[in-house]
Amino acid sequence: MIRALEGLRVLDISEGLAGPFAAKLLGDLGADVIKLESPEGDEARRRGPFAGSEDIETSAPFLYANTSKRSVVIDPSDADDLALRSRLLAWADVVVSHETEPQLSTRGFGYEQLSAGNPRVVLTTVTGFGSDGPYADWQWNHLTAGALGGFTYLCGREDREPLQLGASVTETLTGAYAAVATLIAVHAAQPHGRGDHVDVSVVEAAVNAALLPVQRYDYTGSSGSRRADIGPSPSFILPTSDGYVGANVLTQAQWEMLCQFFGRPEFIEDPLFADGWSRMENSRDLATQLAEQTRPRTAEDVFHDAQTWRIPFGLIPTMSEVVNLLPHRERDFFLDFEHPRAGRVRMPGIPWMFGDERPTGSRTPLLGEHTEEVRVSSWERAAEPPQSLRDSSPLEGGSKAIPERPLEGLRVIDLSMFMSGPMTSLIFADGGADVIKVESVQRIDGWRAGGATDDFWWEWAPQFNWVNRNKHGITLNLTDQRGSDVIRHMVKDADILVENYTPRVMGNFGLSYEELSEINPELIMISMPGFGLTGTWSHYTAFANTTEQMSGLPHLTGYSDDQPIFSGTTGGDPLAGVMGALALLSALERRSRLNARGEAGGCHIDLSQTETATSFTGEAVTAYSISGEDHGRQGNYHPRIAPHNTYPCRDDEWIAIACETDAQFAALARLMGRDDWLEMASDFVHRDAAREAIDAAIAEWTSSCDAGELMRELQDLGMAAGAVYDGRGLLEDQHLQARNFFITQQHTYAGTRRYPLQPYRFANWSGPEVDRPSPTLGRDTREVLGRLTSLTEAEVDEMEADDVIGTIPLGERGD
Repeated sequence: MIRALEGLRVLDISEGLAGPFAAKLLGDLGADVIKLESPEGDEARRRGPFAGSEDIETSAPFLYANTSKRSVVIDPSDADDLALRSRLLAWADVVVSHETEPQLSTRGFGYEQLSAGNPRVVLTTVTGFGSDGPYADWQWNHLTAGALGGFTYLCGREDREPLQLGASVTETLTGAYAAVATLIAVHAAQPHGRGDHVDVSVVEAAVNAALLPVQRYDYTGSSGSRRADIGPSPSFILPTSDGYVGANVLTQAQWEMLCQFFGRPEFIEDPLFADGWSRMENSRDLATQLAEQTRPRTAEDVFHDAQTWRIPFGLIPTMSEVVNLLPHRERDFFLDFEHPRAGRVRMPGIPWMFGDERPTGSRTPLLGEHTEEVRVSSWERAAEPPQSLRDSSPLEGGSKAIPERPLEGLRVIDLSMFMSGPMTSLIFADGGADVIKVESVQRIDGWRAGGATDDFWWEWAPQFNWVNRNKHGITLNLTDQRGSDVIRHMVKDADILVENYTPRVMGNFGLSYEELSEINPELIMISMPGFGLTGTWSHYTAFANTTEQMSGLPHLTGYSDDQPIFSGTTGGDPLAGVMGALALLSALERRSRLNARGEAGGCHIDLSQTETATSFTGEAVTAYSISGEDHGRQGNYHPRIAPHNTYPCRDDEWIAIACETDAQFAALARLMGRDDWLEMASDFVHRDAAREAIDAAIAEWTSSCDAGELMRELQDLGMAAGAVYDGRGLLEDQHLQARNFFITQQHTYAGTRRYPLQPYRFANWSGPEVDRPSPTLGRDTREVLGRLTSLTEAEVDEMEADDVIGTIPLGERGD
């Protein structure tokens, strides 16, 4: 089996979770990853939980984020070690760091310094705020990044403090984005031999995944409120006799099915529940009534029964249940290995397969385990002529003209709907690929629902208009032979096809991978069903909240005295969207390696959205596997940081504060005039024991403060602090504005609106990031058919007359 990134050389000089997770993904996909550490090791080695005592070799976050790497210790006081580091920097195709580019430049390995000796090098910096802008040097952690990125505003109940997500999603999500952006830069380097600096921001990644506050505010003037105990749509988490289940209702058909399932058909005509908006407004009362019927039954019983009705229910598993879920066992999702110090370790693996082959990683290294091995091999390599360092590399370039954007020349056919698949193709569209989005007048994309107007409502949905920019939009009735024939024709010259239907649908259209690959053996097709293409649950229905539920994230998120809650965002969709893009980019690299051998490089990617969501709770899964520890819901508590919470401010605002060091706590105490706290500044155990009293005092102090002003004052003192931003706060934030993170787009119906860009920047690409707004229904059908098919104008007219194509949903035409 060829490994997708075989031959790619990655030097990981990052610490924490975000950067290491990016390098781990590249390593699990076949790259040769060398991790440089100080004699003390990556700080994540000291995070815990641990397998027993506090052993830096058994930290669950470190174990999870550092598979498939070789660990090399570099002592900065040792001249030989510094020489080794220099040789490794010259050896690498990719360098991943947790420091900003200016910080690296002061140490002699900024992008210009690295590229002077290695023009192909891709430097990926993964930082809290990016490498430039007013906040570039600010402190941050998962809590404060979530606050500044919009996650925290949505998470929790409106009558209680806003919450962090129960797993380090801000960091692992950013790591996945960083891996995506790195492979985009690697792909772009191949034809012309020019690398890049990829600048990735944790806060900007959070804004992209949270999504709702910005879009709600820009379209309606309101950011909504914290309703994570209910969730959008509406969705509910309902108690059972042995746990919880999640009910997810997105469409009117699902709502009517839910009413029948619970034996309450009268709800269908009840004006309190007449449409999605009214159901949202009355969702808590509805959930209370439905809970009366789920409470006597087991979670498994309710889940499987509802799925037979094709209602997207999900389980809310604990960590012990996550590691034993049937689809994960059937599909060999987990990576199991024996570690010299941690013992038997189980963690999520790569959440997709190339055909029936799942990429697998190797165990996490001990500190400095490979130092001598690498020292010898590097000496040998350094003795060779410099060009020979690239002879076996897949990055063999030429001198072709440099295109305007890094993914120009690729063609993507996007048959997906809602958010996960369209978010995958959006990454390609923003990169310059020719992305053709396919809907039909019989069945428009469900993500078009939710527009705040009666006229042309399907053109007003903010979430649709965000995730489908830069795409050509066409309509085709794929149940009509003429419609499916157009897809077959376009596939001949396509690189990628994206779909997220349940497994049976593409075959029903006559568009299975087996059929399409006969037309184009180089086609890469990704299927993104909720539970994957294989296994007992493969036919089950799943949407964003379902996959979030199945990952265990709601079990980890919430108040310690309350039931599980949703993240409050669009659930597992953005997680699947980013991982889908990573799967496709790695498949493109795999194709180039196979083509170099004279083999066809197409493949069918089987991505499970439940697996992708579980990838982002991986540190909790790993912790359970090595220690049996499942911390469950802990609110904003952090076992090694105090204070660590959100606190009320003036005008119903909130601020997140995290004092990670003794010096930071002392600075806070002095600012508050609490000299009596200074004795706790060097005693975390004392501080931890007094956490509740400290939180109460801070809350009283912050209640009269402006959140933004206090955030800046605390950051000036060197501590992590972040205002809990709603949509307005995000759009008006000076740092995001300075980085031109939001773009303004003129839409035919929705007018002038603002949308977030991708959370990464390329130093060497100056082309337009957004050059066309989201398509109105069928906007580009005739142009695309004329450009990519041999259909005559008369044939196209006939197709329109027969509703094979069109621009108005059938139910809205009034004819």
